[in-house]
Amino acid sequence: MKILLDENLPEGLIEPLRQLGHIVDSVGSLRLKGLENGRLYREVASGYDLFFTKDRQFVAQLDAMTEPSSVKVVLTIIRQQPEVQFVAAFMKAFVSTDWLTSGLVREWPS
Repeated sequence: MKILLDENLPEGLIEPLRQLGHIVDSVGSLRLKGLENGRLYREVASGYDLFFTKDRQFVAQLDAMTEPSSVKVVLTIIRQQPEVQFVAAFMKAFVSTDWLTSGLVREWPS
């Protein structure tokens, strides 16, 4: 899968996801920090299968978009904690989720 991480998620997720065989980029690594959400969604995220964010406003704006993309936007609701613990919690939930059969995910993990 091709995965994009929003700027509000730790860069420490990139390598563990790559080790699972995924193609992973982040808004930070693509040097797109601060890009307006609508533009990010239309121009960048559409090239990915999954887009992880902690930005509730971004997810809420998707309902108003007239040109929906095929990317699954995942509102990550793992509580804020030190990066090592956050990455561990994220990866535990990630590997137990069937991303191929799940529909558009809004809040994850449930």
